[in-house]
Amino acid sequence: MTLSHRSLADILRPRGRVLRVTAAVAAAALLICGCQRNGALSRADSRASEPRTPANAAKALELSDEQRGTLRIEPVGTYGFVIESEAVGTISFDEDPAVVQAESNLLSAAANLEMSRKELVRVQSLGESNGIAPKELEGATAARQTSAAALKAARDAVRALGKTDGEIDHMVATGHFDLVRTDGRMRWLVANVAETDSPRVRVGQSIRVKVLAYPDHWYVGVISRIYGIIDPNTHRLTVRAQVEDPKHELRAGMLATIVIRAAEPVESIALPTTAIVREGDGSMITWVTTDRRHFTARPLTLGLQSEGRYQVLAGLKAHELAVTEGGVFLSNMLEAPPSD
Repeated sequence: MTLSHRSLADILRPRGRVLRVTAAVAAAALLICGCQRNGALSRADSRASEPRTPANAAKALELSDEQRGTLRIEPVGTYGFVIESEAVGTISFDEDPAVVQAESNLLSAAANLEMSRKELVRVQSLGESNGIAPKELEGATAARQTSAAALKAARDAVRALGKTDGEIDHMVATGHFDLVRTDGRMRWLVANVAETDSPRVRVGQSIRVKVLAYPDHWYVGVISRIYGIIDPNTHRLTVRAQVEDPKHELRAGMLATIVIRAAEPVESIALPTTAIVREGDGSMITWVTTDRRHFTARPLTLGLQSEGRYQVLAGLKAHELAVTEGGVFLSNMLEAPPSD
């Protein structure tokens, strides 16, 4: 019986050690979990107590008298923005060779039509009684029809090169080219206007021209002719203009930049380019103030740019006070890390 009790004790003793080890492991796990929870709460409290950084703060600043002395503050005004289109072209000869060829074909077709008409009248007047065979009458009729078709094609070709129906009728009636005479001060220019700008181009519009040979000088001129078709390959419209050249500086073939005034000036809210600050995300802002001490960043929507000014489409009203010089300084202050 004693041996039996010892054997049972021996059996139970290792199991008791296992239970004690398991309990110790469980206690350690609870301790670690508690520490982790306390650490998480501690970090959350730490984040809640952290001071706000400039990135999270409102985009506003208060400046000292010395700092304000570096800025230029002006009321917002308006400016008349001219709507212009820019194109590339070349100084040309007195007349476009393609126009000359098309007009020559037009005059030839008109002459052939008149000749075929007279021949048909002659054949019809003689008739079969005078020895005119029906075949000859049919030939004269066909020649008249062919000449009429050729004249229509020639008219369409000339019209596509910018001639009006009135000008075409005048050439056909007189049998002479419709040449535009220029004095010694004028030069021809051929410009290629983008298809998107073509609806705004009209005969008589003012243009400014600059060539590579004289990059600091603008020549003035006026649009004289607009071709009737858009080039399907380049999607551009050909325009011919006359440019004033009193010093005879322009030569045929010179590459030119053409600025076409597309509409009357548009009066709009405007800011100097120095008042605009580009943010890191690409947006545009300016700094405004009401008391010349507190300054706030104002996002803007910009439009046209002309002569050192931006058109402001949204974000400002007339007579507000804006920082026209020194806005970058304010943005740098906003982004600077806090001092100790």
